[in-house]
Amino acid sequence: MFDSRIEVIEKVTWDGEQNVEIRSGGGVWAGSKRKDFWNPDDDWESKIIPGVRIRLWTISWSIVIGFEIELNGDWIGVWCKANDFELKAERDASSKAYADFILAEGKRIAEMIDEGKSLEQIDNLIDDGHSGNTFAWALNYGVGHAKDKEKGEVIRKAHNAKYTVTGEGLVNPAVLTIEV
Repeated sequence: MFDSRIEVIEKVTWDGEQNVEIRSGGGVWAGSKRKDFWNPDDDWESKIIPGVRIRLWTISWSIVIGFEIELNGDWIGVWCKANDFELKAERDASSKAYADFILAEGKRIAEMIDEGKSLEQIDNLIDDGHSGNTFAWALNYGVGHAKDKEKGEVIRKAHNAKYTVTGEGLVNPAVLTIEV
């Protein structure tokens, strides 16, 4: 059974993205790593400070499995024992690799459009590592950067037609709208 206890933070010690030591209620707890906080790029160091109320979620009042802080009267989730996120440098490298992949594929698609390839041919020639989202962004880049704007427009319309969409823009198949 889970229990919670609310205390006031007395002191916080930060070790970069690693261990965070929180003193509250006369005790010390150092069971979380900064890198594993929800929304790890948020400025938690300015929010988790002495005087702020902390709600520790525990098992048997001793094993902390998560915590929240109170900000402006709302409880904000900060950490859960199951979290194991990447370090900031790793997150940044992943984001860059993701963007670089989309850009490289978008440039290939632009070349294929200029060569007169059909949407079906483009679909068969691009990398299999695409998700619906990365493909849509790469296709959008390719359509926008093709030298032959008429051929780019043909590809855009053919792509959108697969989703029964007409009009401006390019459909991202990773974005769904469900109407009931």
